Amino acid sequence: MEKAWLTPQELLGIAGLPKSRQGLNKRAREEGWEKRKRKGVQGRAVEYARESLPQEVRKRLQIREMTEISPPAYTTLVKPLLASWIQIFEKLSISEQEALIDFVLREGAIAMLSRLEIASVPNASTT
Repeated sequence: MEKAWLTPQELLGIAGLPKSRQGLNKRAREEGWEKRKRKGVQGRAVEYARESLPQEVRKRLQIREMTEISPPAYTTLVKPLLASWIQIFEKLSISEQEALIDFVLREGAIAMLSRLEIASVPNASTT
C-alpha cells in the first residue's frame, strides 16, 4: 500500500538522497518538496508528500514496497510477551524505568536475569 506522506527517516539514502536528516531536509527545501507537520508528534517533525518527491525516489519507493516481505511467523509468538513487558515497564515510575534501563545497559540482560535467580538462563553463571 502506497503511503501518501513519508517521514525523513523513511527517505534517507533512497535513490541517491542524503543519508542524514539534515541533508535530506536541506534538499527538500531546495527542491520545494511539499511538507506538513506530522500528526501526533511534538516539535518540528515533518513528513513529505510522495507526489512532490523526485521521480527516481518515487520509483524506488514503489519497488521497495512491492518487494517487502511479510515478517516471519515467529514474531506472532513474541508479541504477547513484548506487550506484557511494555505494560509492566509503563507502570514503573520514570526513575524506576531509568534505573532498569541503566542496569540492563551497564550489566546486560543475563546479569539481570541471574540476579532474579532464574535457573534456566543459559550461561548466567559465567557472566
